[in-house]
Amino acid sequence: MKATKKPNWLEQNPCDWYNKNKFEDALSLILRKEKTMQYRDGKLFSVVDREEIVVAEKNCQNLLAVSENRLGLVVGLTYSPFQILVKFRYQNNFTAAFQYVGMNYMDMDFPFIRIGVKYFKEITKPDRYGTQTPILKNWTKDEIKQDFGKEMMVRVQLYDDFIIEPNNEFYEKTYKGFYNLYQPFTHRSKEFDLQDLSKIQWSLKLLKHIFGEKIKKDVNGLEIDEFKLGLRYMKMLYMHPKRVTPILVLTSEERSTGKSTFIDWLNSIFLDNLVIITPGHISSDFNESYAEKNIIAIEESRFDDAKALEKLKALSTQKTISVNRKHIPTFSLPFYGKLIITSNDESKFSKVDEAEIRYWVRQIPTLQGIANHNILDDLISEIPYFLYYLAQQDDVDFSVSRQGFTAEEINTSALEVVKKESKPALQKEIEMYLQEFCMNETNEPELYFTATDVKRVWFERNNNFNAPYISKILSSNMRLDRKEKPERYVPSFGEKTSKTGLFFTYKNVFYNEENNDKNPLSIEIDKSPF
Repeated sequence: MKATKKPNWLEQNPCDWYNKNKFEDALSLILRKEKTMQYRDGKLFSVVDREEIVVAEKNCQNLLAVSENRLGLVVGLTYSPFQILVKFRYQNNFTAAFQYVGMNYMDMDFPFIRIGVKYFKEITKPDRYGTQTPILKNWTKDEIKQDFGKEMMVRVQLYDDFIIEPNNEFYEKTYKGFYNLYQPFTHRSKEFDLQDLSKIQWSLKLLKHIFGEKIKKDVNGLEIDEFKLGLRYMKMLYMHPKRVTPILVLTSEERSTGKSTFIDWLNSIFLDNLVIITPGHISSDFNESYAEKNIIAIEESRFDDAKALEKLKALSTQKTISVNRKHIPTFSLPFYGKLIITSNDESKFSKVDEAEIRYWVRQIPTLQGIANHNILDDLISEIPYFLYYLAQQDDVDFSVSRQGFTAEEINTSALEVVKKESKPALQKEIEMYLQEFCMNETNEPELYFTATDVKRVWFERNNNFNAPYISKILSSNMRLDRKEKPERYVPSFGEKTSKTGLFFTYKNVFYNEENNDKNPLSIEIDKSPF
């Protein structure tokens, strides 16, 4: 037998459909509720002590209450089948009744799923931008049966587990039997004449403002185009959502720089796959706010919490993440999160050590010219054309780096400022003393000294800095080479007497080979065994 196509609930109101087709079903709700009720010949009777009293009469496809009754039907009012459904099955909950009709008798999607042995309801909730954000709410099997009937349980979709499978071009809701937490990419690119870029003028202006327009050279003399780096970054977000990217940091002490506009634009493009959080979310034990997202924007941030800072650095490279949701057992997912930080603190938003290559720090200037107060609307209207433009750009060469960028490409003067400010106070002082000594006191290519030598010469009266701490700064922070076993040496500063010790070697960046008689008092190291 050929299955009858269910009516479209968007084309026909479920209330009207139920009123037209389900009078008998509605009547049965009353008869099941009140066993003393009987219905025949178009009349509803109340039978008490074998005496029959007419309670209501059929009026077309409705019931007209004609006498006082225990059902709560008001005499003189007419009740439609749908009103009866609302009153007697759903205790005046109109929404629940509406969904029941739509899901049971019409083509309305059944929003319940089962992941393993846990039940969820797929709902949408508007965010601050008005976008309907999908959310999985915990549900129970009994609640589903109570609201929609046990016969509807066959419509619950079953999945083995959660997974994240990002794909903005060919999306799959179900991936190899798993429920894909990545949300559909709803935008579609539109082709246009690439010789006329007026259709994406605001998109290009914003990118040039955020990423710059300068041409710089790397250590090998190769040109680095800042704007093209920005295009490459956007292409990675769009066409390579599984790839790791540098931690993009947008800083500015000024207001009205476009940082927030850039984040809002990305949110309009990638919708539910982007989340905007604070450092507090990173340090929290519950990570459901960002663990399932592909782009994680951390607004107006300063990472003073060491725990949050370490978690942030780990997130930039980790391949899996354990998702901690309230009321749900922990489960693991592949992690593809790309981090974007905006901060008003240009130099101290986070502590970044000298060898760090994960941060791409850009100092954003204030916006110039006439303000466009409708820029976000203009940017949104350009999205289809901008996606087409991105697709035509050169593909990302991942042979140079797994994150698509070399260290030279993302190294900026703003990053160097942050690194300098991140140094401990002791390190700054030692580096200052060493540089002054090299500039004014010696022309030796290398300096030799122990932590004790540094303590004795420069910090003898400072009780805050002992030799072990100085040694830690020299080895861990400054990364100076240190002898693995004691050897003879002559300190480059202080008393010029031969000693035995685990000395450090410091390269003199001011060394001038043509002027090596600048310090005639220098003593050659005795490297004979002790």
